[in-house]
Amino acid sequence: MSKEAPEPEKWVENYAHMLYRYTLVRVKDPDVADELVQVTLFAALKTQHTFAGKSTKKTWLFGILKHKIMDQFRSAKKISISTSPMLTQTLSSLTQRGI
Repeated sequence: MSKEAPEPEKWVENYAHMLYRYTLVRVKDPDVADELVQVTLFAALKTQHTFAGKSTKKTWLFGILKHKIMDQFRSAKKISISTSPMLTQTLSSLTQRGI
């Protein structure tokens, strides 16, 4: 592959809809999908100097997006565990017992 210089001004026009559809299928929440696409494009803009041209811009953006989606699921898992009523009740019970 030839080394292509990323053109950030074209990313939204060329890739945002594809990135959004891909994300929506995975997270099933339009607001979260939109946020993840925005975060992905911002991350790509900040790190565009790392684009080595070993893939297409589309592949590069989707790689960034996949990591952002995984981060979202990890974050959501931590929140659901820490706010789980069963976990809260168990921790409260242990604390009352002095454990």
